Amino acid sequence: MNKLATLSLAQPTSQKGMVKWFDSTRGFGFVVIDGVETDFLLHQNVLHGFGRTSIAEGSGVEFAYQSTDNGYKITELFSITPPQIDVSRAPEVEPDIVFEERVPARVKWFDPAKGYGFVNQFGSAEDIFVGIAILRKSMLGELQSGDALCIQIAETDGRKSVFSVHDWC
Repeated sequence: MNKLATLSLAQPTSQKGMVKWFDSTRGFGFVVIDGVETDFLLHQNVLHGFGRTSIAEGSGVEFAYQSTDNGYKITELFSITPPQIDVSRAPEVEPDIVFEERVPARVKWFDPAKGYGFVNQFGSAEDIFVGIAILRKSMLGELQSGDALCIQIAETDGRKSVFSVHDWC
């Protein structure tokens, strides 16, 4: 049975679903709910309203929606939870040092096909590696050149990398 048939669209309702995909270049993506056949449109403006520019595939979301002539669209996000990550597929490297301070940084470039890119801490030209696994743990799907982030830096064998990404510092 389609759960949407039992939902009252006259009153705002909160639903929980999972991000099917989101493309920040195109400016939209879709969310699915278990047991519901239709997808819910997630527009980039709604994501921006939550303070995000991207979201990882598989992230959990709690949201409000409305019916349109073209289907259902998400009107507000209430929460985002990280996707389930299969940690058995990626070797876990223990960093030598994790710096406690969270610092502002800007994305130099990021290639989702390669699964990595580089950021620069504000005030420094030094490249800091950022991998896609860190983005997924931080509920970000991809980064665009110029995006501002708040990061925690780790160092392994003398090389710096992003250890975690947080809400803006």
